[in-house]
Amino acid sequence: MTESGPGTWPPAPSIGGPRPREELERAALPGEPVVLCTRTGNDRAMRLAAKLGFTEVERFEEYGAEQWFGVWPSVTPSG
Repeated sequence: MTESGPGTWPPAPSIGGPRPREELERAALPGEPVVLCTRTGNDRAMRLAAKLGFTEVERFEEYGAEQWFGVWPSVTPSG
């Protein structure tokens, strides 16, 4: 499983750039899901997660705010 977060993403210009999905595919381990956890009030992160195709797994309360946990299935190499 690849865990995404501020310390694992490429620098902000890359993620905020025109090809965030390609950056995600580059960072993901082949065949391993990528997980994302963000505060539901973080509209920018929620929009990016939706744009990239993350699927909601659960919502929960932590750090005094509702959190969103999602998963993106990495592509399994063929061959």
